[in-house]
Amino acid sequence: KNVTSNNFDFLRLAAAYLVLFSHQFALTGRPEPGIGVQSLGGLGVLIFFSISGYLVARSWDNDPSILRFLAKRILRIWPGLIVVTTVAALLLGPIGSTTPIDQYFLDSKTWEFFYTLKLKIRYELPGVFTANPFPNAVNGSLWTLPIEFRWYLILLALSVVGLVRCRLLLLIGAIALAVFVFTIHDPQHTAHRKYSLELGAFFCYGVCLYYFRDFWTTRKGTVLLVLGVSGAALFAVGQKYAALFVVLPTLVIFFGTASTPFIRRAGRFGDFSYGIYIYAFPVQQTVIWFTDNRLSVWSELAASTAITVALAILSWHWVERPALRLKRHFVKVEKSDRYFSVKQSA
Repeated sequence: KNVTSNNFDFLRLAAAYLVLFSHQFALTGRPEPGIGVQSLGGLGVLIFFSISGYLVARSWDNDPSILRFLAKRILRIWPGLIVVTTVAALLLGPIGSTTPIDQYFLDSKTWEFFYTLKLKIRYELPGVFTANPFPNAVNGSLWTLPIEFRWYLILLALSVVGLVRCRLLLLIGAIALAVFVFTIHDPQHTAHRKYSLELGAFFCYGVCLYYFRDFWTTRKGTVLLVLGVSGAALFAVGQKYAALFVVLPTLVIFFGTASTPFIRRAGRFGDFSYGIYIYAFPVQQTVIWFTDNRLSVWSELAASTAITVALAILSWHWVERPALRLKRHFVKVEKSDRYFSVKQSA
């Protein structure tokens, strides 16, 4: 890709670091910094889902192949996830556990931790981080991955049957989801279902922004004015989260599709955002455990940032980028792939 073409690499890095920064406070027993309606970490996750909806829709639109679509998503998520999960269970766990090592490897929780690779996220390892201010959790950031992959599949299904090409239906569906999420509070919803729907609304907003890009590209000022007024009105009547929803994805995509000097070159050395996201939490917990939480939050933040960035760089160069290169093999499978491609209407 042309690393000078847009600002998305910078936005992903910023979102990943917002999550790291915010978690540092929660993991040391302090309130997370935020913007009132959302913690900074939550804001970072919303930015990720807004970007993901836009870029994944673009990926399908440019290459409407079911096999290649799935291959791209799998190769982006699983290689890094396999490594961070294995390192946590087989290296970090035995070193940091209060459980004797033989019992550690006999404990079913150790091996259930690998259910994470089926996107059935497990957060605990036997005897690990039990005395931390935020006890037991080894990698609490991974909860978003099953939600994100589920929305990939939903987008794929809607694309295969052609619904995303009917922009009116797409818009009506996205608005209906948003209205349901932000105005209907179902007590039967579990926390996971609630978050899945909320994050899905931001993902679908990003999808809509992609398919309506010809409308807003030349009307950015007008769009921002209308959404700004709408967001202010919602905020004034106490619908603060809905106000954030109305405004945030558009700001993110407008900025992401821009090409700002210096900022647009944030990814010239690689895309480290995913590595930062999946390694930050266990690194932060390890730093807190190792120092017995005796350092200031800023010292622990500095140490965690340095270690996480180093691991993210290694993950990109040794795991993620080599895995992504495998995509070229799927491009070559033309004979069989023609049965799994979807023709796009003009």
